[in-house]
Amino acid sequence: MELYQNNIRQFLKHFPREVLGSTTKEGGYTTARSFYALRDYHFIQYNSQDRINIIAIDIDHHQDGSVWLDFDLPQPTWTIWTDRGVQFMWVLAVPILLHTEYTRANKQYAKDVLNKIVYALEADTNAIGFNRVFRNPLKHDSRYSDSRVSLKDFNHLESPPRDWLDKVYPKREKFTTLFGGSRDNGRDFSEMEEGDGRNTALFDRLRFWAYDVAKSGTYSEFDLAHKGYVLNQAFKKELETKEVDRIITSIDKFIETQYMRSNYMASTTKEERSKIASRNGKKGGAIKKKQAHIKIEATIIQMKSFDIKITVSDVARRAKSKPTTVRDYFKEKGWKEVSRKEGWKHEVNC
Repeated sequence: MELYQNNIRQFLKHFPREVLGSTTKEGGYTTARSFYALRDYHFIQYNSQDRINIIAIDIDHHQDGSVWLDFDLPQPTWTIWTDRGVQFMWVLAVPILLHTEYTRANKQYAKDVLNKIVYALEADTNAIGFNRVFRNPLKHDSRYSDSRVSLKDFNHLESPPRDWLDKVYPKREKFTTLFGGSRDNGRDFSEMEEGDGRNTALFDRLRFWAYDVAKSGTYSEFDLAHKGYVLNQAFKKELETKEVDRIITSIDKFIETQYMRSNYMASTTKEERSKIASRNGKKGGAIKKKQAHIKIEATIIQMKSFDIKITVSDVARRAKSKPTTVRDYFKEKGWKEVSRKEGWKHEVNC
């Protein structure tokens, strides 16, 4: 216990007095004193509204904890390994105060440096920001060095090209909708938190994306859900998963029952509509089982990619299947329930 408390104290000096965090990645964020947050939370916010003390990035395509050496970067203050990659955190020797006459210039400089690091190391662009939630180093495999850095230590990095910046930070533009109106597709999600209309912004961005994809004939509920989760991660403070799910369900229902019927079906011939009706009307047990299993498997892959606990009820709800069908799938594929807290896992990976 003494060793564990010493490890907490090692990190305490780098965090604000109150820390936002959660025991699970899918949400339920609350604020706690830093000692208890580091002790209990698995996911925490590193900076506060008053200062930027830590520069953090998330690399999700390899687990090379020494890749910073290839770019002549200062050693990260701590490194955290994830199931898909690695996260680097650099503690600033001099924190950036956010309530001074130089706030805007200092924050822009820090943002430019962060962009350089993300671009150079090909880090996750959805995790860019100073108020993002990252993994707690005390709850995951990590390495601590107690180093300090200056923003100037990163000046030698190449600035990202304009097309990269335009993709990561889209300009505010007016786009014509499929119904002849106009919509604003340029709201900066990274600045939006509670009270800023995040659910409305997500609903608008996601539904117009779905309209365009459906019009091209490549729409799928799986892609819609994935797009929704990715967009939610861009918010300064993410919506709870259940709220994102409600938005996804609402849009999917409209696309499937109204839009596809009025746009796609109207463009097909009588023979094509007959084939579609025949295909959709098949009641064969084998076909229904195969289709259900495909949806269940896609849902599980999606949930695992976002570190969402696998449960029968949650998979059934997301895949629009019966719980008994999901249980049959788990049994057939060799899954078992580890515990109520950990959920279901594949026996090979248990």
